[in-house]
Amino acid sequence: MDNQKISIYEEITAKIITALEDGVNPWAKPWQTVHYGPFRNALTNRPYRGMNVLLLNLVALARGHVDPRWLTFRNAEQLGGHVRKGEKGAAIVFWKFLPARDRDGDAAQDALTDDEQERKLIPFARSYTVFNVEQCEGVDLPPLVEHDAPDVDACNQLAEQILALPNLKHGGNKACYLPGPDMVILPHRSSFEHDDFYYATGYHEICHWTGHPDRLNRVFGTRFGDLGYAFEELVAEIGAAFLGAHTGIPFENMRHPEYIHHWLQILQGESKAIFTAAAKAQQAADFVLDKVGIAGVQEDGSAANELPVAA
Repeated sequence: MDNQKISIYEEITAKIITALEDGVNPWAKPWQTVHYGPFRNALTNRPYRGMNVLLLNLVALARGHVDPRWLTFRNAEQLGGHVRKGEKGAAIVFWKFLPARDRDGDAAQDALTDDEQERKLIPFARSYTVFNVEQCEGVDLPPLVEHDAPDVDACNQLAEQILALPNLKHGGNKACYLPGPDMVILPHRSSFEHDDFYYATGYHEICHWTGHPDRLNRVFGTRFGDLGYAFEELVAEIGAAFLGAHTGIPFENMRHPEYIHHWLQILQGESKAIFTAAAKAQQAADFVLDKVGIAGVQEDGSAANELPVAA
């Protein structure tokens, strides 16, 4: 593993750790509440996904950026402008799949079947720098227009479609997913202070539901040892926030802040863990959205299910 790759993982993980230690929720959704749409590339208009949503969210929260559009130096030049001198950029990640090398250092792919070739591809993270449109001058972009507030009835209808996916039963005072009977249990709707809290809690449990062997088969084995359960909670927490962003359900607060200590242990113990969590969370959200007829697209335009997962 080369030093550049290690530094990318460690640098970004350190940012997430600092945010959690400071009580900042990296997956809160200011991009939803201001109604300007998702974080996206200003030139291509493609939304950022997975880990990059968390990273840009931290920068936007810290610097007060309202505009959700971001540019590289070259993007700004392509739009006839430039990044203002002295502005500090935000590091995000671009994934590439590189062929695994044989013992002689050559990529021997020709003799492999398609499935074997796919298994021989290794996800490689590269960091690059983007700047918010507010940090640029002269770029030829339309003015930022605030979207109408999401229609509450339409958002709630979509949320109901999502909650109808699993075998769902109401009762008791605890929300949970039971893998054995493959069932989600939620307290009665009247137990929640607001419908948004009900839906956000349901999204969390449905993200757990996606990990069933008949769906995404999300198993962490012994990788995280006794912290495996806490890691699954992290995946569900982030995945629920991604679902909320797509469906207009606010997700400003953590559903399970009691796990923060365990999450910090996981992130401090392995620098690639947050990449895996964000990718698994995006896969869970994509799975759910696909089931209700909403397709996701990556930054590079490829299908959502091609999102690489850190090893």
